[in-house]
Amino acid sequence: MQQAITVQEARARVLAMPCPPRDREVVPLAQAHGRFLAVPIAADGPWPTTDRSAMDGFAVAAGVGGLPVGADLPVVGESLAGSPFARRLASGEAIRIMTGAVVPPGADAVVPVEHTSGFHGARVTLAAPVRAGQNVRKQGSEVVAGQLLMAPGRRLRGAEIGALAVLGHALVTVQKKVRVAIVATGDEVVPVERTPAPHQVRESNSWALAAQVGECGAEALRLGIAPDEPQALRAMLQRGLDEADVLVTIGGISKGTHDLVHGTLAQLGVGTVFHGIELKPGKPTFFGTRSREGRDQFVFGLPGNPASSFTVFDLLVRPLLLRMVGADPGALGACIAASGASWHGNARLQAIPARLVGAPNGALVAELAPPSPSGDPFSLLAGGVYALIAPQQRPADGAIVGLAGGSSGVVLP
Repeated sequence: MQQAITVQEARARVLAMPCPPRDREVVPLAQAHGRFLAVPIAADGPWPTTDRSAMDGFAVAAGVGGLPVGADLPVVGESLAGSPFARRLASGEAIRIMTGAVVPPGADAVVPVEHTSGFHGARVTLAAPVRAGQNVRKQGSEVVAGQLLMAPGRRLRGAEIGALAVLGHALVTVQKKVRVAIVATGDEVVPVERTPAPHQVRESNSWALAAQVGECGAEALRLGIAPDEPQALRAMLQRGLDEADVLVTIGGISKGTHDLVHGTLAQLGVGTVFHGIELKPGKPTFFGTRSREGRDQFVFGLPGNPASSFTVFDLLVRPLLLRMVGADPGALGACIAASGASWHGNARLQAIPARLVGAPNGALVAELAPPSPSGDPFSLLAGGVYALIAPQQRPADGAIVGLAGGSSGVVLP
């Protein structure tokens, strides 16, 4: 194993890898959720498209001087969201108008109904002064024609899907999904549906990693469990390299006599970028590349303990998957620890599951999970981010800790 490097250096090396633009595909709007945009989206016109009412009330012509309390105006019609008033409003007239309805030419203000004598009757009396522009969403006041609304690489969530629908994008051009092959290794792991013997464990890591891959908008290919036998392992790793953009292996990368993954990857043409990071959990982590059809394939070898593989994925694999589709991989941030007196210093950087909670002063603080070994799969339930504890640091209330986004997607600047 090479000399271990810091997590920061490992992250920098991973994100320095060349990631050429991906192929695109066009999908129906109903299938675009969670995908990454491949083209810029601009407004095809102003928004609002016309002057619109921001209130239920009366549209009036206030003019330069406005209208005073007690002004009494004839009500000459109405403007509804689906049925606008048919002519120009003259000075001294009023119409009933509903929220979102078109403000007709000639009108320059909307009086909320609660500031009038009410909707009933042929005339309306103002109970408050009115000035021009009041409660009117002017044409183009929110978005101008041609304005860039979404850049390539943006993840399409609910708000983006709604905006695309407003703009009439029934079809959406997105990045092709990154394909991630996942290979679990080890004679001690058995499929999840089997009852393990005392010396065995159910294979859970690939299920967790596949879910993490999906959270990144990528496609996970779970290839199964490779035994600690050279030929079978080589065949499964070759399949992963043949079928995916990124290969992630679980286990078999340490110094044990049956840790065969690193050597087999080398035989398959995978060059080492680094092997070993100064992190607890996750020290044996491997990262390498292999050229295929003019592009680099990326290979991660993750430790076999559940907390290790899950944590290293969030700190190193997730950022690369996002960068490959042009998205922002995020950054490491800082936060105040809400608790952590039970944690002791360690010779390596520690990544501790944490959750962000509100302090009495309104600030966000990191509440650290209690200490747990890296083989404990349930420790990961304690939080959606990681507190990064420097070597020999013992976090206590009020200590500044590093912060990295996890499955929650939270990253502080």
